[in-house]
Amino acid sequence: MRPLLFPFVVRGNLRRYFNGTSPQRRKIWPFWLVAGSAVAVSVSYYLRERQTNCELSPEHFTPYRISYKKNVDSSHFLMELTPLQEQRINMWAKMRSDHLWSIEIKQPDVMVVRSYTPLPLLVEKESGQLKLLPDGENAGGAFLLYLKKYGNGEVARWLNGLPEGHVIEVSGPFVEYELPVYEEEASRNRDLFFDDKIRPEEKFKYKPIDIAMFTAGTGIASALQILLTESPLRGKMLLCYSCGTIEELGPLKPFLNQLEKHGRIDLHVFESSKQPNRSKRLKEIWEVMPTPSKYSGLVPFQNSPGGFHPVLSLVCGPERYISSLAGPKINLTQGPIDGLLKHKGWSRENVYKLS
Repeated sequence: MRPLLFPFVVRGNLRRYFNGTSPQRRKIWPFWLVAGSAVAVSVSYYLRERQTNCELSPEHFTPYRISYKKNVDSSHFLMELTPLQEQRINMWAKMRSDHLWSIEIKQPDVMVVRSYTPLPLLVEKESGQLKLLPDGENAGGAFLLYLKKYGNGEVARWLNGLPEGHVIEVSGPFVEYELPVYEEEASRNRDLFFDDKIRPEEKFKYKPIDIAMFTAGTGIASALQILLTESPLRGKMLLCYSCGTIEELGPLKPFLNQLEKHGRIDLHVFESSKQPNRSKRLKEIWEVMPTPSKYSGLVPFQNSPGGFHPVLSLVCGPERYISSLAGPKINLTQGPIDGLLKHKGWSRENVYKLS
């Protein structure tokens, strides 16, 4: 409040100055006017900088509080992070499904950072149920993470050991992949998560693109982000999910069920608990893996074509999984396309290996 009141104080001094102050004091007045104005500008700048630094940014770390943490099983857990100061920028409206993005968390003891994929979900504290953020809402910058403790995962193990209320440092967003952006395109609704009514097919300005996504473990968070975010993927997704058991998803599982029920995904789950032979699981993935379709660019939407016509494959999971499906990444670069996708006719033009 003080910076807003300061100009009125200066104007009050100005009236007294012209109403009979001595010549000696008049000489001093310009100095105090300039000094006071400088202080007001400095305070205003400080407040603007303070607000800016509270926003999530890739340029600096922002403090977040662990507002919820719950183990799904002995390895997987959910963590809700809330910024200490409410944020104004709605990342879900800004990024939409056109940008697949991550955040980085710093482990201060060893000065290591790791990337994680945030989800537009919050925890209802009384019931423990997950709630999707409606359009236009960002919950002050809070988001949910789906994490797993790995034997060599220093940061995830550290996070799992922290109590609720602990403050950690977060930076971002870091864009992992950008889908084609169609200007003036209509947003796809997410009403199916709020009332479960079956609605007529939506109409868009341009023909939506279909994608195939192959995920393992917590890599499924990348698929969930573009399916749940504000203005979600307009086309259909073939989602192949490899895991120990589907129950590892905990309260995330109903969201996949709802997406499948309303025809937004074609879900295939490969559980090692049911098929321990890795070669046989890869064969099962091969059998449902589609061949690529040609990307036709901006084509006016008329009627939704029958079938599934994927123009892009995204792969996300442990290194061995990525290598089997699309070839290994080399020195943090994409590397050549190999594995199952190559033998199905996919190439570097339409395959991307996520971190």
